[in-house]
Amino acid sequence: DIRKFLAKEFADVEGLEDDIQSGKVLVLPANLYIWATMNTSDQSLFPMDSAFKRRWSWQCVPVDYTNQDSRKFTIKIGDSEYKWHDFLLKANNKIKDLTFSEDKQMGNFFITASVDKRQFIDKVMFYLWNDICKDEYGSGSFFRRYIDDNNPESEFSFNDLFGEENKTETILNGFMEYLAVEKIEAATSTGEEQ
Repeated sequence: DIRKFLAKEFADVEGLEDDIQSGKVLVLPANLYIWATMNTSDQSLFPMDSAFKRRWSWQCVPVDYTNQDSRKFTIKIGDSEYKWHDFLLKANNKIKDLTFSEDKQMGNFFITASVDKRQFIDKVMFYLWNDICKDEYGSGSFFRRYIDDNNPESEFSFNDLFGEENKTETILNGFMEYLAVEKIEAATSTGEEQ
């Protein structure tokens, strides 16, 4: 079908119709636009040449904490469930405080659906550890968890998340409490909109 369409469209092109149909000549229409997105904190973009960047139109799209699609996402850790947008806001504030930059903050669709504990560790916690917190471990990382009033916070590493299921859930729930991310049940009972 495409071959027939191209043959018809390029019937008036003198001498190139066979080359176009065979793929030897590539013809792009004048109204072709390529839309793409990229996160400026991706490590591979840092050394990108500024002359290359000038040849494209760039538009910053800040995180939208009111986005109705991503507000539906949840994080399930054991019996506890948290709102993605609440976590995103609290974690991004910590990222900005630690890095003095907005470039490494996570966006609305860093996750694209609700996640369970394993997906949260593999995607979100890995990113936070690898790109944000590991270099600050022991001296200011926000990889901390609330334990109790006598020991309000304790630092942990990414490897600590790979042990007994109950210990992992305790660490992650303590991390959420340290960030002041409310459990969904608690947020609902205080009248906060879901």
